[in-house]
Amino acid sequence: MSISRGLLGILTIIGLAWLFSAKRKQVDWRVVGVGIGFQLILALCILYVPAVQLVFETVGKAFVKVLDFTRIGSEFLFRDLMDVKSFGFIFALQILPTIIFFS
Repeated sequence: MSISRGLLGILTIIGLAWLFSAKRKQVDWRVVGVGIGFQLILALCILYVPAVQLVFETVGKAFVKVLDFTRIGSEFLFRDLMDVKSFGFIFALQILPTIIFFS
């Protein structure tokens, strides 16, 4: 069921992209198929190849470290407003600094 739902989602997105395309007859379906094939190969490598998993874990940890720096900078700038226990979750102070940092 999960795989069929994923396939249905992929087909739906491709179908919508084709439907809203200005030049439907010029769509190169071979390129679309090769792209989906590469995505499938990448997904299988991420799921089942330990070396690839290690690479993605390392990159993920690096991003978490960068996000920690963003949080620390926001705490320095906004002080107590960053404390969720005192003021609650403030979107402008919790999320927007991260978005600005990565943009």
